[in-house]
Amino acid sequence: MAIHSFSQTNPISHPLVTELNYYPEQGMLVTFPTHYDVIYFENNSSQLTITMKTILNNIGYLLDTYKETYLVITLHTSGDLAYDRLYSVADYIAMQFKIEQERIQIMLTSQEETKHYKQYEKNWKNSTELIMPKTIIVTYDPELGMY
Repeated sequence: MAIHSFSQTNPISHPLVTELNYYPEQGMLVTFPTHYDVIYFENNSSQLTITMKTILNNIGYLLDTYKETYLVITLHTSGDLAYDRLYSVADYIAMQFKIEQERIQIMLTSQEETKHYKQYEKNWKNSTELIMPKTIIVTYDPELGMY
């Protein structure tokens, strides 16, 4: 893989990291594939469960470790409950992992997107999608002593 451990000269691997076909002279590029999760709230609730927090902790770890990544949180409903759900997810990640607000994007979808999504998701009213879009990161190369 293309990530180096700073305590060793051997590369370390990460399950969400893939290597590009070439290495620039200045450093190495790592591609994070798009990461996608869905969490489900209880009816009429915006409270995070332990299962939800486990998923959010995994995403928070990635955001905290790889500063170039960001998160999009989206819902297919509107109203006060939708906003409460969006902000409970965003606040949890931001506060637990000290992630900058600029790296967490909140989005409500259009009616057309919701119609399409309803076809694939039975519990669409309670679902919240968590998307970390594909990111290419330049990493530090200890042999070259640069990024």
